[in-house]
Amino acid sequence: MTPKPLSTALLCACLAAVPHVAAAEAPLELALLRGGAMQTDAVADSDLIHFPTGRTIATWDYGDPAAPVRVATSEPAGGAINGLARHGDHLYASWRGYDGSSGVTTWSLADPARPQRVDETEDYVDHDSKFLLGLTVANDHLYLFDNNRGVFVSDLADPAHPAFSPTDIATVPTQYTRIVAHGDMIHATGRNWLGGTVLDLYDVSVPNAPFKVAGHGVDGLDSFSLISEPARAIGVGNRLTVFDLSEPTLMNPRGALDIPPAITGARVGEFVYTFGWGEGLDVWNIADVDAPEAAGHLDLFALGGRRSLTIEGGPLLLPTDTDLVHALDVSAPGAPANIATAWLPGGVAAVDVAGHGGDIVLLQANYGLTVNDAQTLAPTARFDADLPERLESRSFEQMAIAGDTAWLAAWGFGLIGVDLTDPAAPTELGRIAFPFASVLDVAGDHAYVAKWTNGGVFGVIDVSDPTAPSLVWQGALASQPYALRVDGQHAYLAEGSQSGTGNGGLRIYSLDDPASPVEVGHLDDGCGSAFDLAIDSEVSLLYLACRGGVQVIDIAVPQAPAVVGRYDAGDEESYTRVAQRHDRAWFGNGAGLHELDVSDPTAPVRTRLTTLGHQGVARLAALDDGRLAALGGNSGVHLFAPGDGEDATPIENRIPVPGLEGAEGDGLLYAIEVPAGTTTLHVLSYGGRGNVSLLVQHGEPPTDEEADGRSTRPGNNETVRIGNPAAGTWYIRLVGETAFSNVTLQARY
Repeated sequence: MTPKPLSTALLCACLAAVPHVAAAEAPLELALLRGGAMQTDAVADSDLIHFPTGRTIATWDYGDPAAPVRVATSEPAGGAINGLARHGDHLYASWRGYDGSSGVTTWSLADPARPQRVDETEDYVDHDSKFLLGLTVANDHLYLFDNNRGVFVSDLADPAHPAFSPTDIATVPTQYTRIVAHGDMIHATGRNWLGGTVLDLYDVSVPNAPFKVAGHGVDGLDSFSLISEPARAIGVGNRLTVFDLSEPTLMNPRGALDIPPAITGARVGEFVYTFGWGEGLDVWNIADVDAPEAAGHLDLFALGGRRSLTIEGGPLLLPTDTDLVHALDVSAPGAPANIATAWLPGGVAAVDVAGHGGDIVLLQANYGLTVNDAQTLAPTARFDADLPERLESRSFEQMAIAGDTAWLAAWGFGLIGVDLTDPAAPTELGRIAFPFASVLDVAGDHAYVAKWTNGGVFGVIDVSDPTAPSLVWQGALASQPYALRVDGQHAYLAEGSQSGTGNGGLRIYSLDDPASPVEVGHLDDGCGSAFDLAIDSEVSLLYLACRGGVQVIDIAVPQAPAVVGRYDAGDEESYTRVAQRHDRAWFGNGAGLHELDVSDPTAPVRTRLTTLGHQGVARLAALDDGRLAALGGNSGVHLFAPGDGEDATPIENRIPVPGLEGAEGDGLLYAIEVPAGTTTLHVLSYGGRGNVSLLVQHGEPPTDEEADGRSTRPGNNETVRIGNPAAGTWYIRLVGETAFSNVTLQARY
């Protein structure tokens, strides 16, 4: 007889009988954000260094270079920062999302050690497809470079709230990775689509009328990157080349020599320090620009170094993609010395997360793992895998912790076991080659690992002796694996769809013999490609992350899985993620973190949507302490914790709410139910004294960072219009910019 899945009625009855379902999960709020990619140069302010990490500014005090101290982490920008500049008492950051969004965030340096966010705007141009590359300050003006929309300028008349105007430059041809100002000239460097390295020069002597003076291109292997200076440029790659730029329209090579491959370099005086690709740091003397020569070497783990900063009269700082910031004494130029190495909390590229004891363990893409303080994410220990100093030989993908052993899947090698018995000193237990390993889970004495590159393979590794893991079984896969979970006697695989096949969705294997999986089920009920899964073992439900949302699947009979509930996210995206605990599930895509009420799993309901920097999610994990970790890749590690929640006062369509008052900083929260088919929601405030702002958002209370609409004009006459509003609850927050009284609020549709 063919087994049948539970009926919907029976399923609901079974769920009601499970005690934990009745305990409502508290809504989660962002409690901490740390780490993320360093996509632009740090900014120095005397001994204080402002590092752009993901969406935040991490400020470090290098007053004692041998003992640097992180003193503050700022409130987040709207997305991962890719440009940072200082002018007077303000910091300006550009950021870009993956959804056509871009913006500029401003922080005040009234307290230089603790930047305070004072402004954020996406309105430098009215368009849905923006692509900010970075920014710089020149001639007391702030310049934005947008790949799609061109160059914009602000005179910084109001430095806390820059307003931008377009220039005659309507497009930017290259995706610049570094934009710096030298007097009346802006130098922008990057890589073109043909693999060449580009240096474009813009004249800003007339601040509101910049124009492109010259565009230079050089071999992208010999000069992987360029250090641009007022009258010269230094190419760093397979060669070190000095280019003469004394005539800006010409870029003439002078001296050159072959060097160990490097990603980038830093010049201090007449010496250039190259690093970032392989082992160590090399020193070159360019006093004679026509005949540069080798001057020294330092054994230093600088793998993935892409940026540098020289503190005036102090050390040379080298941040790396392995979460390190080296401080080098270069007072003896040919014999640099490492005087301190700091660790960046959260990491530059955390890709997986799990709790262990009272700590949080983060899998770091380029070297191994960190053990971190559970409350602050400050790293307390790290494990650097003994692998070749090449990024392509590493690329850690997923992690599974069993007892005191963390098993790491390294795409460039295979499986590595790490002993966490002493969390202050993680050490390697054993390893086994399984090239291109990408997904992983561990159950009992076996690790289950799969890969796709160079052919799909599902493998079983015996880890009963973690010092000597051995491959005991492997079988072919017809589709790309994205996530793997073992639950009871079965393994569940989320797989991508391949054109012209019946693959994709969920695939199920029996583990009656744990060392020899047997496929027993497959389901693709409209999912297509599946990218992640979470299992609620107590009620035999599996949550599958598909392109368009979440499917809730009954796996009580693994041989006959059936979809019993769906959540439609409204967009078709790749690399979505899901996590689940009790009566809550969380779905991550480019729009952000969707929190779902699944107390009735047959009808998931979104309760809130929180942006994660306008880009996808690398990993979601429900931690045992009630928190949720959302790893945003470039945007950093987001930790969500149960919040106290806010009570919103309900208001009715077209009924004024008069007599509102409050102090500076007070916020009053209201909610209105909007029916389906509404064409316009109009929210306005008027009358009274003082100055208020309005913030409006669907599904959850708006914040300074997140709102679907806002009005911040001087005074109390504010208005927000939302076209074609989604049905459901819309929240309205009225905020006192100053003390206010006798203000009226109204919402109408």
